[in-house]
Amino acid sequence: MRAIGRPRGAPSGGRRTTKGRRVVAAGQALGIGLVCFATWLLPDARSLYVSALSAPLGARRTVAVTVLRPVARLSEAIGVDLLGRAADRALGRGGTPGGSVLGPGHGSGPASVVASGPASAPVEEHGSGTRRAGGGSTGPVETTPPPPRRAGPGPLAPPGPGHVLTVLSVGDSIGEDLGLGLGDVLGTDPYVHVVQDAVGSTGLAAVGYYDWPAQLEVELRRYHPGVVVVMLGGNDAQSFDVGSRYVGFGTALWQRVYGDRVATMMAEATSAGAHVLWVGMPIMSPAASLSNAAMRTENALYAAEARVHPGVTFLSTWRVLATPAGAYAEYLPDRSGNLVQVRDPDGIHVDAPGGTDLLARAAVSAMERAWGVRL
Repeated sequence: MRAIGRPRGAPSGGRRTTKGRRVVAAGQALGIGLVCFATWLLPDARSLYVSALSAPLGARRTVAVTVLRPVARLSEAIGVDLLGRAADRALGRGGTPGGSVLGPGHGSGPASVVASGPASAPVEEHGSGTRRAGGGSTGPVETTPPPPRRAGPGPLAPPGPGHVLTVLSVGDSIGEDLGLGLGDVLGTDPYVHVVQDAVGSTGLAAVGYYDWPAQLEVELRRYHPGVVVVMLGGNDAQSFDVGSRYVGFGTALWQRVYGDRVATMMAEATSAGAHVLWVGMPIMSPAASLSNAAMRTENALYAAEARVHPGVTFLSTWRVLATPAGAYAEYLPDRSGNLVQVRDPDGIHVDAPGGTDLLARAAVSAMERAWGVRL
């Protein structure tokens, strides 16, 4: 009788050959499978997350959003999502670039113009006023002038039987957070249709990367919204070039060029008959990569442009997501008085569901107050 054991020359470590085939141990097979799954999931995590956001409300959507959100954030942080977008474009599948507020060109230079501090109330509504300060030109720059201002849209028809109100939510990855909250807060109303169309890593500084004014025109024709909610700016605290001209962040020239892009989006939406809620950037953690001085600079410009565009309302979220003393808050009480997490660990994004729902309720209250509707 032969002793049963490993044949001479057989490989150790759980592998053996059988008729020229290599057999892998179960643990190694599982590890290889997980690596392959991660390699597939990470590049597509952003698009899968956006698809989950647009799914009908229910347990499946909640689980999908909960699972995919941190994976999408990881994909953004390490830039893998851009590979997925590039592959989609190469294969002709279209799509839009995804990512986070830490997108291309982020943070290239300090702010030289700092707006005043946050308002005492979380909602600032503007319908008329003067042009923003510091908007003078410092030289010729080729820009596309915004559409001419009109009288503004008519009264907003309230949602109800016979009329479904479409709310189009656009912006960057913080705008995605707001869109998630709007879907939760308004999604149970059969007469309100929320379109979550924000795209991470986008803004109005790097229009060569993603042209929001051009894209908004497409979305307006596609959805015919009664309300457009805009929340972007996390990627815009940077300098950029216009033609051969360098536009330094915070300068008068930057405010003029960037302000014209903001004005273009406002004019496009109101000319299409939509009311606009422009949501300002929230307070950032002192440890975050985005400075609060830069966010105040942007918010002041958004508020100033809203004042000269009838039908546009600016919402300051500074105190919505801050402590009563006006400091950055990671946890805040919900409507029941229980402390819930409202910000992500990066100190930039808004955590779901506590923070996203809190932000969305502030947005809904601002729309109701400004336009006299019940949502």
